[in-house]
Amino acid sequence: MATAKKTAAKTPEAEVAARSADGAEGTRHVKEFVVLGPNFGDEDGPGHEPNKLATLQEAIQRGLHPRGDVSFDGCETQHDGVSQLLRYSVEVVPAVVDSEAEKTTTPRDKIENGEG
Repeated sequence: MATAKKTAAKTPEAEVAARSADGAEGTRHVKEFVVLGPNFGDEDGPGHEPNKLATLQEAIQRGLHPRGDVSFDGCETQHDGVSQLLRYSVEVVPAVVDSEAEKTTTPRDKIENGEG
């Protein structure tokens, strides 16, 4: 008879870190984009909305439920002097422990509210 393999329960922070490819800050899922083109600067604005939607989508695909708005956390010029790394984050709850899944912020929510 086969026995079920037991795994130690992870903290929400450890679960978010394990599921976030670009890193995590506590229970904030981090997404980074490398782009070419005009300087985005350190200001948030409408040009960031597609990346914010993609950040929500990636979190959901990785088993994380976003809560609230995605923040633009800044940009850095890369070593090539042409491309930029744009960094975004959003507070999340691991889906496996989410008792209030209906509070998940989805890309559709943002688009329907005219934010995307």
